[in-house]
Amino acid sequence: MGWLAFAAIGLLQSGCVSGVLANMAVKAPNLQDKPRVVRDSGYAERFDAVAAQAWRLPVGPPAAVLSLAVVEPGNYQFTQQIVVKNNERGHRWLEPEMNWTVPAREALLPAKGTLLLLHGYRDSKENMMHWALCLAEMGYRCVLIDARGHGRSTGQWIGLGAFESRDLVQVIDDLQRRGLAGERVGVLGVSFGASTALLLAARDSRVAAVVALEPFSAAKTGVIEFAHGVSPRQAARIGPGVFDLALRKAPRLAGFDWADNDVLAAMPRVKAPVLFFHGGKDVWLSPDNSRRLFAAAPPGSSLGIVEEDDHIVLSMRLAGIAPQVREWFDRYLVAPGQPVLSTPAADRTTPEASDR
Repeated sequence: MGWLAFAAIGLLQSGCVSGVLANMAVKAPNLQDKPRVVRDSGYAERFDAVAAQAWRLPVGPPAAVLSLAVVEPGNYQFTQQIVVKNNERGHRWLEPEMNWTVPAREALLPAKGTLLLLHGYRDSKENMMHWALCLAEMGYRCVLIDARGHGRSTGQWIGLGAFESRDLVQVIDDLQRRGLAGERVGVLGVSFGASTALLLAARDSRVAAVVALEPFSAAKTGVIEFAHGVSPRQAARIGPGVFDLALRKAPRLAGFDWADNDVLAAMPRVKAPVLFFHGGKDVWLSPDNSRRLFAAAPPGSSLGIVEEDDHIVLSMRLAGIAPQVREWFDRYLVAPGQPVLSTPAADRTTPEASDR
């Protein structure tokens, strides 16, 4: 997250900070910094091998092409642990270590439902693979999606949920045309992805159940809170007037209105019950974001605060919450007597290799 430090230190005295901040907030992240899945072919191939199907879908307006991959139900012998690593400078970071095997096509299982998995800001669909493998072993077809301007998707600007929620309506349409989704779908998102999931549920009644991990309640306030949480010393050197000016410039650059990604304002239109989780030690996006959204959520919704987790740990976590997530989708997505979704006959393909 050095983008904010760069803007603050390099341009603080230049009078350009508000423009830099606005541009960096809404310009496609993969145009600012190539994601690992583009830079590291071995990393990409490891994750691509898991997908039973992968394709690219034009969406818009504004025009973009999304990268999608499907993980079908089966026994992947999946294991995960979160480890602490150190570099030679003494910097510490957390990294999930995951192992799996890819079952043969004939060993894949019919799906009891389809889930959309939505990654966080400046992230990519590969970092949702822990949830995809976990939920696939629980019987769900998992659709991993690079949001516009992220991962291997295209698009010049992002809408912090404004464009992305409309894109996902088109994704559901496409999944149904392909026979990969029934009349109802579930959605699980992390951070920006969680907020987008809620905006999607407000738009599309086909969303039957939502799991929202550490969402922001409104993008306009969330970007400022995120900046102060990620780079507090650098953000403290930028006056509120500069941030206010950046907030006026950003939607003009990208072509949206802050009302379009105000999640709290959209909550009265959400009919699907929502399971919220938030880290009690999250300083990037305070748990008050989830508390506000939960207070406006439809009947049957639930909120869990994982007291010892911060923003990063909760984004990686499965232990302790995965059984509740499974129960949530089993309860609200899978109707009694609902037939399972068939396993598609298409061969396992990963055409993304030609797009890098």
